[in-house]
Amino acid sequence: MDALRGLLDRKWVVGLIGLIIGIAIGVVYAWQINPVEWVDGTPEQLRQDLQVDYLRMAIDSYSVNHDVDLAVARYKALGEKAADTLRAVGENPGEVSPTAMQNFRAVVEIFEAGTEIEVTPAGEVSVEETSEAAAAAGTAKSGAARLILPVCGITALLGVLLAAALYLRTRMTARTGGLTPTAEDAPAFVEEAMEEVSEAEERPPLAAFRTSYSIGDDLYDDSFSIESPAGDFLGECGVGIGDIIGQGDPKKVSAFEVWLFDKNDIQTVTKVLLSNYAFNDEATSSRLAAKGDPVLAEPGAVIYLQTASLEVEARIVDMAYGEGPLPAESFFERLTIELRAYPRDGMTRPAAG
Repeated sequence: MDALRGLLDRKWVVGLIGLIIGIAIGVVYAWQINPVEWVDGTPEQLRQDLQVDYLRMAIDSYSVNHDVDLAVARYKALGEKAADTLRAVGENPGEVSPTAMQNFRAVVEIFEAGTEIEVTPAGEVSVEETSEAAAAAGTAKSGAARLILPVCGITALLGVLLAAALYLRTRMTARTGGLTPTAEDAPAFVEEAMEEVSEAEERPPLAAFRTSYSIGDDLYDDSFSIESPAGDFLGECGVGIGDIIGQGDPKKVSAFEVWLFDKNDIQTVTKVLLSNYAFNDEATSSRLAAKGDPVLAEPGAVIYLQTASLEVEARIVDMAYGEGPLPAESFFERLTIELRAYPRDGMTRPAAG
């Protein structure tokens, strides 16, 4: 007892005891009575498996609401791990459908390319280069690039002018039996040709869409709303399964229907996109002709649909045939189509393609 009293008489011992008691009380308060609660965390701070689950949910949500801005925001929320997480979901999609995965990946590719996307609730997509991407591109240009681009532009313009003048001169020679326009008339002809070229190349679409099919998506049927710049409903377009071949699951799709509806027209225009086997099989091609004009599916092929006030340009971006016991090139493994809707300008497009 005397030894304890002697120890307590030392000031540093009392201070040490007080410090230990204070630390113990602080730990009990911080861990039990009022523990720290973490809030406002981001997906970037999650474990990898939880990030994969998060991105699966984001993809599934986008397939329902077609909100591109929200989809991109959720993808960006993963920070530096976004690309790796998307790759992990592609390797193990779980319950995410192949079509939803491809559509989300297409949006991400557009975003990573430095573009800005606007959509309607039905999925309308309008793409513009973002100011940030443009600024980055401008910063990255070297002095040599800044010099080369204007020179190339001027050279290309002169080439177009020369080609237009030669073409018009040849046409006038044929019409007049050898007479050619005078030097005074040449500028007028060149200006007319340039106006025609400008109208053909600078034709902004009302809307642009991308739709993808992968084998196993037996309910594939995408449709998109077409609206005016003021937001007025003009019509719809889309792509769906047109015909199948063989039996069993998954369905083996041998044809797709590409269609355009115009609110100012009484009928929906449809063209049937056929596999190589179905297109060359007379019985199949004749049977599907009742649904619309048969067109052979080829990579890069462009299909035109026209109504009273609208026209749609459907371009095959990617396609591949499936393999199996069925005839070669008879059904599709995957297909990606870009649709661009334009106001009808009176121009006549090719009927078959």
